[in-house]
Amino acid sequence: MRLTGIFILLLVSPILVFSQSDENKDTTWIKLGGAVRFNTMYTVYEGKTAPLPTENRNGVFWDTFRMEAKGYSKGIGLTFEYRFYPGFNSHFIKKGFLSYNYKQNHHFEAGITQVPFGMLPGLGNSWWFQLPYYVGLEDDWDTGIKYRYTKNKWTFHAAYFLMAEPRGVSEPDFGSYMSARYSYDIIPVDGYNGNKERNQANLRLEYQSDKLIVGGSAQVGEIYNSITEKSGVSAAGAIHSQWILNDRMNIKAQVTHYLHRNVTSDSGYVVDHVNMGGYGFGTYQVAQEATILSIGLSYTKEVDWGPIEQITFYEDYSYMHKQGSVVINQIDYAYQASQHNVLGFLVKAGNLYTYFDIASGINQPWLSNAFGGSALSAGRGVDPSILPGDDTDQTANGNQANLINEKPTLNTRFNINIGYYF
Repeated sequence: MRLTGIFILLLVSPILVFSQSDENKDTTWIKLGGAVRFNTMYTVYEGKTAPLPTENRNGVFWDTFRMEAKGYSKGIGLTFEYRFYPGFNSHFIKKGFLSYNYKQNHHFEAGITQVPFGMLPGLGNSWWFQLPYYVGLEDDWDTGIKYRYTKNKWTFHAAYFLMAEPRGVSEPDFGSYMSARYSYDIIPVDGYNGNKERNQANLRLEYQSDKLIVGGSAQVGEIYNSITEKSGVSAAGAIHSQWILNDRMNIKAQVTHYLHRNVTSDSGYVVDHVNMGGYGFGTYQVAQEATILSIGLSYTKEVDWGPIEQITFYEDYSYMHKQGSVVINQIDYAYQASQHNVLGFLVKAGNLYTYFDIASGINQPWLSNAFGGSALSAGRGVDPSILPGDDTDQTANGNQANLINEKPTLNTRFNINIGYYF
């Protein structure tokens, strides 16, 4: 009888030990990943193209290398991503935050986290995003704290951002040091001092059913000039929706309005635009107030073509109506609208994602031989490389001022981006 009891105890003991260790097991984990992307393009800007190939035009070049890490330990999560852009001699952090889930419905993030504004995780379907991205209102990442509450079909966000994400490292020949960043932010034209984003608050509410997503966003913040020690106000709002027609096709739409008030130049006078920058590639002017209408359609088809398993076709379009005018030769010229259209498709083959895009734009800063400038403020001048109102021959002769081009050229870029994500 005693031997039988000992035998039973030997059988039960491992089960008891396993159950105890299972309840108190270490849940710590970390996952590493990244991506390598290459790019090729063919451009027709201002009615001209470049010889085949040039340094980074109409050839093949290395687009991006990025490193990612996700981890979890004792209820605290970690998300981190750092990017290198060899073509721009620039590298910087995209995201880096700690996260915590309280019970089932409450989620907190602290660090460099995505701003809860507009359609999430993004409005665009293509490699190019939509126009709100280029004014800092799509896929924007800033430094602060964020709270998310979900219940049934509702999602609520509240966030506070002390500042934009920290700058990275860039080549000064390309532009301002402060432009070494993933998100487009308000930054100084040159150097470290000037206008910067500070003290931004965000609220976002979204409702999601089986066929419809609809929501609204609002944000307000400070634009602080560290030279004049004066502050302006920045505010934005958006209404977004997504119609899920079936498991293959959906339509996204968003109306975005923003304004910047009482923004001063480094000399202390109020200006009618802000300067924004990213990717270590300098700055460009953005109108102080505008409304952007965006729509995107996508259709996904599953296929079995060797390694190719999925193709997604899409069409993204944005129209930006700006408030403001510029005086040239004592005549007011209204700001010209900007337009952005991307027609293309995404091919998925395992971890390989390839975007085929025909990107066209009018007064779009990235679609021009003369990058940036006044494309998103007054609009391009007759000479796109010179700001409207500046003298084309540098003689200070007012009759030679560079007039706004009221019939601007449609610039087009055929772009292929090949990325392996791991």
